[in-house]
Amino acid sequence: MVKAKILVVEDERVVALSIQNRLESLGYIVTANVTSAEAAIAGISQNPPDLVLMDIRLKGKIDGIEAAAQMRQQFQLPVVYLTAYNDEETLERAKLTEPYGYLLKPFESKDLATTIEVALYKHKMEQQLREREQWLATTLKSIGDAVITTDPQQAITFMNPVAEALTKWTQQDALGQDLNQIFLTINETTREAIPNPVTVSLQTGKTVTIENHTLLIDKEGEEIPIDDSAAPIKNDSEQILGAVLVFHDVIEQQQIQALLKRTNADLEQRVAESTAQLRQQNQQLEAEIARRQQLEEELRVALARERELSQLKSRIVATVSHEYRTPLTTILSSTEMLQRYSDRLTPEKKQTHFQRVKQSVEHLTNLVNDMIFIEQAETQALEFNPTLVNVEELVGEVIEAVRPKFTEKHRLNLICPSECDRVLDGNLLRLILDNLLSNAIKYSPEGGLIEVELTPQAQEIRLRISDEGIGIPPDDQGKLFKAFYRASNIGITPGVGLGLVIVKECVELHQGRVEFESKVGAGTTFTIILPVAESVEG
Repeated sequence: MVKAKILVVEDERVVALSIQNRLESLGYIVTANVTSAEAAIAGISQNPPDLVLMDIRLKGKIDGIEAAAQMRQQFQLPVVYLTAYNDEETLERAKLTEPYGYLLKPFESKDLATTIEVALYKHKMEQQLREREQWLATTLKSIGDAVITTDPQQAITFMNPVAEALTKWTQQDALGQDLNQIFLTINETTREAIPNPVTVSLQTGKTVTIENHTLLIDKEGEEIPIDDSAAPIKNDSEQILGAVLVFHDVIEQQQIQALLKRTNADLEQRVAESTAQLRQQNQQLEAEIARRQQLEEELRVALARERELSQLKSRIVATVSHEYRTPLTTILSSTEMLQRYSDRLTPEKKQTHFQRVKQSVEHLTNLVNDMIFIEQAETQALEFNPTLVNVEELVGEVIEAVRPKFTEKHRLNLICPSECDRVLDGNLLRLILDNLLSNAIKYSPEGGLIEVELTPQAQEIRLRISDEGIGIPPDDQGKLFKAFYRASNIGITPGVGLGLVIVKECVELHQGRVEFESKVGAGTTFTIILPVAESVEG
């Protein structure tokens, strides 16, 4: 497989060369290693890369964020930021350029490779999505019938050129408008308003065909006879994402029907006259019969054409419903949906997507923090800052923080004496509790009792956390505190195998120890023993 080409933009030459060496050792091709945004933009057209690693703070007239914005606009290139800065202002500016990754210096080669591969994959998926959207839009625009799509609130999301021509509304003016303001219909005979078929389709979840003798009132007030149908757009879970309305004018069809009616009347008159003059006009009657047969054949052809058009319309509706559903499902599950269609989403849907984004960011942030912690532990850069800690209060805070992870099947039992103040590192103790409680919840998929017991003694404090989860196989217990190792029975349960490593590091900084007991199918109990000092030195 051909490795990706990477452009490195970094004004610190030592750092830049280090990054280049890492990339090349990982098998990537470095197209250039430049120190300014101007040089990076100028070099892209000559040797376009697949991805840009961009330092935010660059010397020159423009910084990395401005350069990334230009690259995305001009070349549609994915950009991954490399920076030692994670202040809120910088992050907010960086987010506006829609980066594909954000690596804080220093970083490991594994993190670099993972971020690059994720960014390239995401860029590839976005390109495929854009191609599918363009293909779908071209298909809808090419359909001979008018097509209008809406969201579940009947706000218009698309109009093809035929729909624009019939309604006299442009897509630009109609987008976001209520369909009832654009698509107005009345009964040709009674002149009464006809219920919008999209409204009925969204309510029933079924395809709806409008009644005969329907007139469309366009933007200029003209009346156009139409035939149409509406169908809901559903995702794979049968959730209604919107509706599609397909219609066409039947002026030509009505003219044909009127012509056929007049022709039949004329034919009957001619037959009657021919019958009265049968003897005298036998040859004329035979010719008239032949003509009638020809007209009847034309009628059969016209009716067959009408049935063919009806079948074609049904196939179009089915195709649009299927092909439009998949892109919408993808868009709704991504943050790009919020950017492109935010003004058309309900507050509840926006909140759902924001929550998904927030949870993903929190998950990634926690993973980065865990990796940083492990790196600091390996380089012996972790700090140990003992202070007087209200252990009872801290345990309560951690439990409240992880409580959203509990399900209805879980039960919690807290055994904790009051007024338990000890000299410990509160931040490290919080990490111990958070990881052990999170594991207890995660590996108890069927619920059960989770018990937290705090036992303070004169020279030490014992913290016991037990669950009734899946347990740890005996063959895995000896490798339990090895980074990135996960037990053989966890299945698809998410995680990277760092939680217990972090616990062990935090305990050892206290010069304490970790003990555990586990049985497969019966649960696991971890006991943390931390020696405590009489007072804070210093």
